[in-house]
Amino acid sequence: MARFDRKVERTKKEYQFTQKEKVVETNKDLFKKNFNLKWVHLDLKTILVFIIDFLLVTLLIIPILMQYLNEAVAFVVGHGFITSLLIVLTGCLVNREKPKMISLFARFLFMFILLGASSGISMMITSWLN
Repeated sequence: MARFDRKVERTKKEYQFTQKEKVVETNKDLFKKNFNLKWVHLDLKTILVFIIDFLLVTLLIIPILMQYLNEAVAFVVGHGFITSLLIVLTGCLVNREKPKMISLFARFLFMFILLGASSGISMMITSWLN
């Protein structure tokens, strides 16, 4: 520290020390940032886990839902709600991350819209073909 003080005295320059400002992300920013598929890290392990999630819901949960609900509703609820929830939760576990709840909600909502709409459209197409 003494060398620095002598150097400042010799050069007669002013030194200012500033700290980098912390960027505060609001909930709206977190929601926008996570309402896409960029949070999914696609590697072999993640893809296999997602396939297992999808097959688990398809083979076990949707047949149970079909006993109580209409076939189309069971597919939309099964893949839209349950598969989306499993994919978001297993995605966090596989990637070993701890996102905030608003991030998880944005991811779930995006997957719910994506999987629910695709299941609904596929059920409409199959009903038109039959």
